[in-house]
Amino acid sequence: MKNYVFDGEEKEESTEVTEDADTTGDDEGFMEGYLEDEEAKECAECGAAVTEEKKVTREIDAEEYIFCSEACAEEFEESVG
Repeated sequence: MKNYVFDGEEKEESTEVTEDADTTGDDEGFMEGYLEDEEAKECAECGAAVTEEKKVTREIDAEEYIFCSEACAEEFEESVG
């Protein structure tokens, strides 16, 4: 927002952004990256995002759970068991 002075009074200019606004420049790159990661998995214990490199999968009571670390997997198993 920019401030302007007219006749000794300061006026504030504002712009309205709507959901239909087009994204450009850096916004497009940000949204593109977000959309690509839309299918990111969440740790069943702590809720953190799980990367493919550190993903730990366990089957508990015939259901598959995904964790961000071995520690979270162990804590989850202890709390369920």
